[in-house]
Amino acid sequence: MQGLFRLVDRIANFLGQLAAWLFFATGAMITYEVLARYLFNAPTIWAAELSQLFLLWGTFIAMGTLLRQRAHIRITLLTGRLGARGRQASELFALLFIAVFSAVACWYGWGIAYDSLERGRSTGTMLNIPNWWSEMVIPLGFLVLLLQCLVELLRVWRDGAPAQAEHHGEH
Repeated sequence: MQGLFRLVDRIANFLGQLAAWLFFATGAMITYEVLARYLFNAPTIWAAELSQLFLLWGTFIAMGTLLRQRAHIRITLLTGRLGARGRQASELFALLFIAVFSAVACWYGWGIAYDSLERGRSTGTMLNIPNWWSEMVIPLGFLVLLLQCLVELLRVWRDGAPAQAEHHGEH
């Protein structure tokens, strides 16, 4: 079981690092576009559309590693006042909710992306990128989030809820 946990953690971490590089590339593309447009009066046809695609992919593929690191927004007003068993129950409930939501998003997202692939839908822009390129990240991202969520559910069930950070920015 530990081997499976480590595999899911590694996949989520890899995708989190890939997301960081996608965000970096997005910044580089936008910077290039601004320079090309305003300094050389030569805008690109690709920078805006590719940067949007990279932002979508980066956002959704990072969800699993953010859950693992407990880096999503949390409201701890109530859970901070609970004892260890109360925090564990609260964490289990939250993870179960995330797992169910992820499964539903994965299911419906796959249907939408597959339909676009099957029908050959595209953006209709100069690059004419197939729509499934941007739509496929929804089921993929939520699948990774679901897998990480199941791993975290088992960890919390076995070990209890992780300690909560006292200050903003602590993990």
